Amino acid sequence: MGLGRWWRDARLSFALLGPLGGLRSIPSTPAQTVRDLWPGDAGNGELLVRGTASHGGETISIRKGIWSDDNWSPLFRDWFQSFEWLRDLRELGSESARAQARALVADWIAQPIGMTPLEDSSTTGARIAAWLAQYDFFAASADEDYRRALLQRIVLEARTLAAILPTERHDWTALRGLKGLLATAVAIPEQKAFLARYMRLIDPELEMQILPDGCHASRSPGAQLLVLRELAEMRLMLQSARIPMPTTLASALDRMAPVLRAFRHGDGRLALFNGTWSHEPTLIDLIIARAMPRGNILARNMRDGRFVRATSGNTVLFVDAGGPPPSGFDALAHGGLMSMELSSGRSQIVVNCGASPRSGWHEALRDAPAHSVLSIPACPPVLWRRDGSVDVRPDVTWEHSVSGIDHMIELASDCYRPVGCGSYRRRMFLSGEGTDLRGEDRLDTAGDPPEFVLRFHLHPSVRVELEETDILLHAGDEVWKFRSDGYSTIEDSIYFGFKEPTPTQQIVVRPSEVSPVAPAAPADSQSESSSSHPAAKQDEQTATGATNQPSEVRVSESAQDEKELIPLAKAIEEAQEADGATDQEKDRAPLDDNTASEDGQINDQENVSAESDSGRMDEVSDLERPVQPPVPPVLANAIRWAFTRLDA
Repeated sequence: MGLGRWWRDARLSFALLGPLGGLRSIPSTPAQTVRDLWPGDAGNGELLVRGTASHGGETISIRKGIWSDDNWSPLFRDWFQSFEWLRDLRELGSESARAQARALVADWIAQPIGMTPLEDSSTTGARIAAWLAQYDFFAASADEDYRRALLQRIVLEARTLAAILPTERHDWTALRGLKGLLATAVAIPEQKAFLARYMRLIDPELEMQILPDGCHASRSPGAQLLVLRELAEMRLMLQSARIPMPTTLASALDRMAPVLRAFRHGDGRLALFNGTWSHEPTLIDLIIARAMPRGNILARNMRDGRFVRATSGNTVLFVDAGGPPPSGFDALAHGGLMSMELSSGRSQIVVNCGASPRSGWHEALRDAPAHSVLSIPACPPVLWRRDGSVDVRPDVTWEHSVSGIDHMIELASDCYRPVGCGSYRRRMFLSGEGTDLRGEDRLDTAGDPPEFVLRFHLHPSVRVELEETDILLHAGDEVWKFRSDGYSTIEDSIYFGFKEPTPTQQIVVRPSEVSPVAPAAPADSQSESSSSHPAAKQDEQTATGATNQPSEVRVSESAQDEKELIPLAKAIEEAQEADGATDQEKDRAPLDDNTASEDGQINDQENVSAESDSGRMDEVSDLERPVQPPVPPVLANAIRWAFTRLDA
């Protein structure tokens, strides 16, 4: 056991002894309650009244004294122990909802403090804040013994928070623990140690998590939302208690709100990068309004967060232009390096699949195929450790230039170096009117490129229509056309941008095949071949005509030629057998009377016959030459593509 862990356990043991003045010094009512800023779900509250708890796809029957189970997922256990569902009972507002809330809180505080799960500072902080935020709903009308027991338990759990903070985890959950300290300090101002501890920890935590441009260090729009929600609650607590706001907190709010607004599509939903899942647009609006009551500011750039947001007309293009976040902030990181999302007006068109804490989905949605970007099946761009953190961090470089009103975005990464690719390059051009998005995805390789595919996941609202050479995408009142120089197919996909996973489709583009160039034959042999065999002239003319055709046609013809090589070889063998049979029949034919008298002529024509036989042998030897096997085609190392709005 390290010295730091020993000291932390010693402080935790001391905290459980209670305040120096004893528990009797704690008042029975809070000096000031905390206001809950967020709406609840009355439907979920009705389930709780009936004795059922449901969250994140899991449903359990509530049993007295049971607050943890090995069959529960960490997400569900955190939600259930955080008591944030009290707002659902408050939203329902019935007497039965009030009685159920009071009974469940009483069941928790009846546990001995030493046997209560308090190791997770985030869950403990959220629980304290929830009790104080819903105090007027379930506890204000209770008897004095209940109210005193509740506040005593709040102080004991807040003391454990002060003892174990800060933890090694520095993300939005760390702020949830600090929120519990602040809520206790506001409700029981006589316990001055809580406010002092909060003020000492909040500044370094925010400096560590918030980048200069206002992006969160995890590079996740979802984490951006959760952090801003916690900071908005802290702001209201400080203002209601008339406590001076820390400068770092005010600065973080001013910088983070414009960035969160910039992460939104036209329909109000967030771009799905790095562990972001479903959030209702109304809740996002409310969080932004609470964090920044005045102004409607949009972040102009997110250079420190390494995101590109290009807008032209009604079109919005998001590009992830950074590598995985640093250690300690990579719990939400995904492998969709250089992935993109596209929307026009209120219609999302190209998306990423999103994220889900559900078992089996978390790992699948982290990898590159769940994003709108190139991927190599044999080589994931990001490698993960067993604990879910990033093992190898590829480098990503990018440049976003604006010429007039046109956008050019160029990116490069070494993420596929293990399979022999020097770099993976992606270029995108968005026209000033927002009606044309063109791109190129290229692998720089010394030899033949590995097998790769390019994916564009489509929003579930997009309707796909196939044409001969193009793919039409019906998005709201608009029609977009997709085309590429590769082989495009439509395949199934899934989208986690709504409350429940929704089936959708994706455009999968594979590189075209490039026929290898055969070595040129010597000029002498070409002339001899063409003079001796008339068929060679026809082949030469056919090859010359094929050379004048476009490359796409040439690729298709080479594939057809390969299919015809086997029948051609059989035809040559049959011709050889027919010639042999004819020669045998001539040898078996009887001699006539004129044959003997022609012996002298045969002797005289011996030289001529030898020359004729020599020519025939040349022809036979040409037929007997083995047919060269077809050279396997080589895949192109780049795919060019375009999305074009047809009504432009």
